[in-house]
Amino acid sequence: MSDQQLDLRQDKSYRRGLVLGLTMAEIMILLLFVLLMALAAALQNRDARIKVLDSGGASQLVEELQRAYPDAKDSNDYFKELKRAIEARKRVEAGAVDSKHLLEDAEVGRQVREAAAASGVKDPERFVKEVVAASSKGRKGQWPPFFSLSEAGGYFFDSGKATLRPEFERNLKAEVVPMLARSVADYDVDVVEVIGHTDEVPMSGSSNLDAALIPASVGRTPIGALRSTDNAGLAMARAVAVVHLLRADSRLRNVAILPLSGAQMIVPVDKVANGTARGDDQRRRRIEIRLRKSTQQASPTIRK
Repeated sequence: MSDQQLDLRQDKSYRRGLVLGLTMAEIMILLLFVLLMALAAALQNRDARIKVLDSGGASQLVEELQRAYPDAKDSNDYFKELKRAIEARKRVEAGAVDSKHLLEDAEVGRQVREAAAASGVKDPERFVKEVVAASSKGRKGQWPPFFSLSEAGGYFFDSGKATLRPEFERNLKAEVVPMLARSVADYDVDVVEVIGHTDEVPMSGSSNLDAALIPASVGRTPIGALRSTDNAGLAMARAVAVVHLLRADSRLRNVAILPLSGAQMIVPVDKVANGTARGDDQRRRRIEIRLRKSTQQASPTIRK
């Protein structure tokens, strides 16, 4: 053997077991040490959290969950709701939801509820929900529209008579009834009111409305046989003529259709006549159709 001692670390088989100057055994010991340190830190954090909960945090958390989710049935429900809340907060913080818009929408909702309550609505939240539902169905408002069929719009009656002209009848069937059917469905109404209106031109002659009006409304007497001596009766007879046609249409079979008379009393739109008009006025000779829900009859209490 030479004077220079043999260095085993230069042996190829030895060098194959080195990583960064450490043997495999040394590396395993190092990794085990690191894992033990991490486990100790985790256990320390867990002990700290348990200590916080034991000092009253757990009971506070349970109380908050019970107040926030009163309909939860068991701990699983509470856990699910808490998890949803955490996920929602993460989305907001991550910018997935525009928090500014959320606050603005919440403020709008509050103002709407307050306005509904101030206007005398008994259940403001229900009112708001109904408005939203109406909007989602494409409605233009909360209340059903009304339809005005005037001579100025092409809906003519013969002078002093209630008979529907052929063009009037065709337009009712082709245009008015489909609109009524859609509105009945969209607004969930079950009453259609047909209101006859006239101008202030005086009438004369003889009337048979007391005997013939109701039979004419159900088809037992011809509409053309109706005669009136005043505008109130003429307006009612014309309303009955329209009602008779609407009742015969299957598209309106699920609603009550009622005839009413506005006589010469109402000037478009929603103004009371003052009695000074004497001339012919096509705008005032009209049929108005209004929709509403049926109401319960209120019996007045009589005090003795």
